[in-house]
Amino acid sequence: MGQSRDVARARPARVVSWTFRFDAGTQVWDWTKGPPDVRGLRSIRTPRSTEKSRHIPVQAHSVTLEGPIHLESGLEHDLVRELDRDPDVEWMVSQPVRLGLRTASGRSRTHTPDLLALGRDGGVTVWDVRPVDKQDEKFLENRDLTAAACGEVGWHYRVYGGGSSVRRDNLRWLTAYRRQMPWYPNAKEELLGICREPRATVGAVLDADHGAGHLVSAMWHYAWTGAVVIDLNQPIDRSTPVRELQESL
Repeated sequence: MGQSRDVARARPARVVSWTFRFDAGTQVWDWTKGPPDVRGLRSIRTPRSTEKSRHIPVQAHSVTLEGPIHLESGLEHDLVRELDRDPDVEWMVSQPVRLGLRTASGRSRTHTPDLLALGRDGGVTVWDVRPVDKQDEKFLENRDLTAAACGEVGWHYRVYGGGSSVRRDNLRWLTAYRRQMPWYPNAKEELLGICREPRATVGAVLDADHGAGHLVSAMWHYAWTGAVVIDLNQPIDRSTPVRELQESL
């Protein structure tokens, strides 16, 4: 997924507090009671744009949430597009927690990660989003402390640094075909039959469609769901290989 990566814990966490927001308001969480119900979490802050803002807030539609999610930057939107098509992700919330941290020098600091994702297996992943060239010393210190904090409570932590412009543009294209249309199930078997042929390509699907549009739109939809595999890291043209994901059967 672009430049996302797991971050290993290198030292014990220095966490003063975890503050979550629920419908009833904010609460400093007592982990001796176990983890919070992440589906009940609300964003700890609302993204706003000011003259001094480094980012422009965006509102994205999420198929996973069946509704909008408020984000602080286009790069966060890129991450949501990646997670939204991941069948193992069942829930997401932006700006999920405010961490009270203490640095190695003893200074107090707050940090709000960018996203939290709940997996189908019940696992929780906390995400920070920052372009690789913007990951300065302060960010790296927050990264290490947040990774350690998540590890201590049994949560995962990852950093998303963005993907290539080609992958971003391909995912933007596929999101136009996220919604299930009535003809997709009937077109799926014909589409997968083409994909099972040796050296099947996008061009073969275009030719089989005969201008009706049912196979082409179904191809983009099932490429988004992952049932049809297309290399999104390369420009897509008629010669682009397409194949069936074997696990989809």
